[in-house]
This record gives sequence, structure tokens and C-alpha cells, in this order.
Amino acid sequence: MRQQLLHLAAVLLAVGTLALRPLAAPAQTTPVRVLFVGNSFTHGKYAPVLGYNAAAVTDENYGLPSTSPRYENDPSEPGPWGGIPGIFKKMTDQAGLSYEVHIEAISGNSLAYHYTNALSVIAQPTWDKVVLQELSNRPIPASRGGNRTAFYTAATQLEQAIHQANAQAQVYLYETWARADLTYPSGQPYSGQPVDTMTADLHNGYYRQFFANGRSAGVAPAGDAWLSAIASGVATRNPYSPDATKLNLWAVDYYHPSKWGSYLNACVLFYKLTGVDPRTLGGREQAAAALGIAPAAAVALQQAAYQQVNVVVAAPTATTAAFTAGNVAVVRVGDGAAALSSAATPVFVAEYTPGGTLVQTIALPTADNGNVRAFANSGTATSDDNMTRSADGRYLLLTGYNAVPGTASITSTAATANNRLIARLAAVLVMEA
Repeated sequence: MRQQLLHLAAVLLAVGTLALRPLAAPAQTTPVRVLFVGNSFTHGKYAPVLGYNAAAVTDENYGLPSTSPRYENDPSEPGPWGGIPGIFKKMTDQAGLSYEVHIEAISGNSLAYHYTNALSVIAQPTWDKVVLQELSNRPIPASRGGNRTAFYTAATQLEQAIHQANAQAQVYLYETWARADLTYPSGQPYSGQPVDTMTADLHNGYYRQFFANGRSAGVAPAGDAWLSAIASGVATRNPYSPDATKLNLWAVDYYHPSKWGSYLNACVLFYKLTGVDPRTLGGREQAAAALGIAPAAAVALQQAAYQQVNVVVAAPTATTAAFTAGNVAVVRVGDGAAALSSAATPVFVAEYTPGGTLVQTIALPTADNGNVRAFANSGTATSDDNMTRSADGRYLLLTGYNAVPGTASITSTAATANNRLIARLAAVLVMEA
């Protein structure tokens, strides 16, 4: 993927405790009963994913009367649904695993709605694994239109109900992806930002719930895998101006997953829940073939899922940084989608493993918010973007300007108009400027 990068600064980090680890498939004697709870980001919304492998999946809401709050009432989404759980089921079959897969999805609704209206399904003692997927914009900050408090409350209530019914059940959070429709058009919460920004917000929302709760089995990082596929050049960055040589993970509405996005999600879920390396499925994987995904594309998406699931995210604490010891931090000016100019340009810090795998991208703020200041740099200057590490190893320090993106000729403006800044990226992913 072509990116326009300026002033790359690499800093070897000596803090943090992230590591890579292989996952091994567990021994299995009886069918594993798994329930997927979510909305259209779980059932996939569009053909061919929506109805894929539906005969092998139990749709808990199919056939309910119209008076039921779980009634599937959208004629554009005919049931029964297979969706991403259907792809997951096909993968388990090919891996020689015995999984009984159920889906409890209600289009356009949140986990709070499921807690109120579907607890009779979710809180059954027979589930071995339950996957929870929240409304697409709820885990993001309130300043961007989210409601993390509602997400944390509902996810915790569901986890408690599941474990009250079966203390041995494993509960997973299914992290969703950045919405292009909230990013690229004007007047949206992430307008002017790359998809990295919403991805980072979703990542933080899901992982904060995981670590704060302490009783869930893990996070299936589908959204992070999308960004990894984009960063590695497998997938297109902007579906409104797609690169025909790359996979488009978004569907026609720039919101839901395409067949490629759904397949990547299924690969992430398959690896996270079963421990079986998705790369073992290979280019002849049956779900990919049925969905019209080319063998090379299937292999690339399997690889993206493998790499992302193998990134172990450490819990942020007051003394543990969110970066991995020995990894590389890179300053990036601009999102690679537009030509650089002398105007104020958004700044990002990306973390990579020594082998080149993207771990995370942190978007620096582009607007003042309380004590946090907008931070930008010129896209053409030759003396900015310096990055150093603090003496105690807990912070990255960057120089820049207090200006919103688009401010003209940023380097020549008076300091009284646009203050010069030293930004501090703190250990728990808090930007201070």
C-alpha cells in the first residue's frame, strides 16, 4: 500500500510487556456450543454472507412472531441467518472440530437491548462460549457520539448472567471496525481523520471493558485486523475511492462488512475461539470458495487474522506502558490518502514489531478538549516531528503545533496564533499536549 510518509522517527521502546504467543487447539470430546450475540455486524447484512451456511447454524430469532422484540422484521434481511457465524462453523468443520453454532442477532440494536429482550437465550447453562458484539458506535468516546458507559454496563450485565448460568462458560468480546461512512464524508464524527482514529477508539473501548471486567476470555480483534490488512496493503484504505488492486473490506453502504471483511472477521473469531491457526485452512478453504473469494485473497486474510490475534495486549496500569519492549514507534504525518502540503496535517504514532507487523496506531488529537490540545505538523517541513523517549521510559515526546488540520502554512504562523507544543504520549494511551 502506498503511503506518503514524512520524517519517520524510529524509537526502540524499553517499556511494556506485550509478547507474541502461539495458540494451540484444545482437545475435544463433545460438541462445543457457541452463541454469537450481536446485530448486523454479526449476521453480515448482505448476500452472500447473510444466508451463508444457515442450514448448519441455529438462528435463535428466526420464525418468531411479529410481536416478539427479537422478531426479524427487515424484508431486506431474509432469514434464517448464517452470516459470520456460518463462516466460522464451516471453518470448524474443516478443522475437524465439533462446534454447535447459534446466532442471536437483532439488527440495529445494542447489548443493552439484548440484555433486556434476549436474556432467556443468552443466559442458558448449556453455552460453552458466548461472543458479544456491541452496537458499532457505542464503544467510542462520547465526544464522537459513543456511549461507553452503556456498553460497559450491558457487557458486564451479560457476562454476569452468563456466568451465573454456567460458571465455566467463556465470554468473548467481538471488537468491530472503523466505519468509513463516519470517517470520509463531511459532517461526521471522524471527518478529516483516517480510519486509524476510530479503530483506536474501538480498540480502547473494547480492551478497557475486557481488562476492567476481568472475567471474560478475551477480545476477538476484528477491527484491529482490518487496520492491519489496510496497513500491509492487502485492503483498500478508502472505500469511497477504492484501489482496484486491493480488497474492499466494506460493503456498498461503507458501513457493514463486505464478503472479504466478513471473512476476515470469521478468521479472527475462528482463531480466537478455537486456537487453530487460520492459515492451516489455506487457499482452498470452502467458505471462501462459496463466497467467491479468490484463494490468494483468502490466504492474505487468514494471515492478517493470524498476525493480529497473536498480538497480546497488556493491561494498562499506572506503571506499565502500552508499548512492547523492543518494538519500534514511527511518527507518521498524514494518512497516506492525500498529498502532503504546508498546511497543518494530522499526526499518528504507529507501533510495529521488529518483524514489521503493525501492533497499533495512535491518532494524536485534532481538536482541543479540556486540557488536551490539538496537535498537528506541516506536511512539508524538514525540521519538525522530532520524537524522543522520556528518561523513565514511560512517555514518547513529540514537537508540533496547536492547530487544527488544514490551517495554512503552519510553520510560518506566529506562536501567538498557533502555539508550539511538546506532546506527551502517556503509558496508558492518553495524549497530553
